[in-house]
Amino acid sequence: MASMRTHMRPLHTSLALFGLSHGSNSSLVEPAKAFDAKANSKPPHLLSKVKKVYCLFVCCVLSLNVLRYIPSFWVGIDFVPHPTALRIVVLVWFIENAVSSIVLFVFFENKNHFERYVQQYITVISDDISKYLKTNPACQKAKRSMIRALVVGWIIVIFNAVTVGFLLFSNLTPDVTVTLCNPLSHKSIPVKIFISVLFLLLSGVWVFPVVLHYSLTTAIEIRFQELHEVIENTALEDCPNRFETLKCVRYKHLQLCKMVETVDQSLSYYVANVYLLSIGTACFLIYDLISKVSGDPNITEMIVLLFWLACSFIMPFIISIKSAKVHEKAHGLSSLIMDVNLDGATMQDLAHINLLVAKLHGPSIGLSVLGIITITKEMILTLAGVFMTYLFLLIQFKI
Repeated sequence: MASMRTHMRPLHTSLALFGLSHGSNSSLVEPAKAFDAKANSKPPHLLSKVKKVYCLFVCCVLSLNVLRYIPSFWVGIDFVPHPTALRIVVLVWFIENAVSSIVLFVFFENKNHFERYVQQYITVISDDISKYLKTNPACQKAKRSMIRALVVGWIIVIFNAVTVGFLLFSNLTPDVTVTLCNPLSHKSIPVKIFISVLFLLLSGVWVFPVVLHYSLTTAIEIRFQELHEVIENTALEDCPNRFETLKCVRYKHLQLCKMVETVDQSLSYYVANVYLLSIGTACFLIYDLISKVSGDPNITEMIVLLFWLACSFIMPFIISIKSAKVHEKAHGLSSLIMDVNLDGATMQDLAHINLLVAKLHGPSIGLSVLGIITITKEMILTLAGVFMTYLFLLIQFKI
């Protein structure tokens, strides 16, 4: 238990630095016990209060930043009318990050799904069923994946914040500088410092929820893969213990499905926010890039816009790929189960096998968008088709 929480600590700390994580006052993971009543009546620790206030502060700052920016479409100290598409990109990005911070605040404040996920994961890797199936209780592979994702996340955050700060103080891209500072003056040093610090905060809020999603889904994917390996290493035709193994696999599969439900309940609103607003950002960035290419483009500005466009594609793509893999692994046992030899099976054995097959061929197991659409490989292909259609229409009409 301690090992799992230790492995998750770097991610939890990174989220907390940007106001995306704090300890909840009440836990929904385990019921309260009588002998804990006195302890539970104590006020929360000072550090937890500070974290909560900081998270609220971040939510308020990002929400007020959206309201600050809206008038820049019409007024400003040094108002420039023409970069409307770029203003829309910036506003949509501000809204996306504000919504992400609010969603994750509610996620940690009211639901406490993060703690529930940790408890479920500990059960999955350490209970008697895992010992019977001889699955690997260590979580080193999940830890390595999380560390790699964290390193890449920090690189993107630092690069984006440093790039924006450099552009603000160098004036290499006048349109970007004016657009980011509006409706305030882009010539004011305090304004440039404020925008630079704000973009550091926004970059963290933009990137680290994706790292959280990646880490949680990777751990689930690894555990589903272990069940695949258990089935593949079991002689389903003549192994005398094949029915007991399949019963344990069914129980373990149900535990993992509950973990998928926990992550889906926690992050389905965040995923919907990313799909809606990241795709909107990417569409307007493509529009702005094509319009600039047809004129006299600023090379530095083009590079920055291309970086933002790549990130706007990559982040929904990572979420889609990891979610689709979870869906694929969750249903992937069905082809292996069909090879089992049912000779000598009792009615109870047949019942367990039928329940497992019904689960595998029943409603989709996976992460969803607002609980409406389960993310699968087919959905990724559909989104790619929509993007390509939009791109070719812009090129065709030379907008």
